[in-house]
Amino acid sequence: MQGVTYQADQFLDKNKDYVVAEHRDLLNASKCPFVANLFPLLSEEALKQSKFSSIGNRTKQQLQALMETLTTTEPHYIRCVKPNAVLKPAIFENFNVLNQLRCWGILEAIRISCAGYPTKRTFDEFFDRFRILVPDVLDGS
Repeated sequence: MQGVTYQADQFLDKNKDYVVAEHRDLLNASKCPFVANLFPLLSEEALKQSKFSSIGNRTKQQLQALMETLTTTEPHYIRCVKPNAVLKPAIFENFNVLNQLRCWGILEAIRISCAGYPTKRTFDEFFDRFRILVPDVLDGS
């Protein structure tokens, strides 16, 4: 699998197409939710900053809003195993599943866990279990 490369140099310069207010209002009035949300209404503050609203500026403002939201949250990720390439139920491709588990480091974590090493212990649990290995730490020397 190859990575995707994006070219973002001069993105804002290339996207200085201005959104005509009448066109924006027409899109916002659409009954289709996707179309209506393509160009959400600007806040009063954003309207004061710029008389014209370019697509590049809109993208920049939306990205800033997204980054503000992301920095105020604590995201959690759920790994989903893709059982087959055709996305059909009741088909289980062992090689693909095993490859995903290997890439995520799950198999290595299982090996480490089976060997008796702690994988997700608090410091106190870890210390209680393994302090006998370093008795000089307990003596303070």
